[in-house]
Amino acid sequence: MERTERMARLYPQLVAGMGRMRALVHEGIDLTSNQYKTLLAVAGRGECSLGDLARTLEVAMSSASQMVDRLVSSGLLLRAPAIDNRRQVVIRLSPQGVTLIAELQQATLQGYHKVLARLPEQEQEDLVTAFETIATILNKLSQDKEGRP
Repeated sequence: MERTERMARLYPQLVAGMGRMRALVHEGIDLTSNQYKTLLAVAGRGECSLGDLARTLEVAMSSASQMVDRLVSSGLLLRAPAIDNRRQVVIRLSPQGVTLIAELQQATLQGYHKVLARLPEQEQEDLVTAFETIATILNKLSQDKEGRP
């Protein structure tokens, strides 16, 4: 039970710290967290159906649809017929969305650089190593959840 209690005590601190770091790294980015995640998900896939996007984001189809509608209205996403099946609609980045993602990725790198520069060299390495470890373990948990080895 001790590990469970330690985790329960640390989790809110971790979430709060990640929120503060996100604010520092993404300072000046005029997107909500969900809009940003949606754009990154579409950018990572090239194009996808609404159902695929909802599964990737782990949200209801209606939520994904609303997010896509907002991003289409803002000119960052496009809806278009799939090349191989004209009845299916796919979502992809607009040219404006492609440009924005490139700018955001560059700004994010600069933001992380600023955050890491506030720490001594060894703590920078410790933080990055801790993130790598957390990401690896969380990916294993999500694979287990989805029934994959």
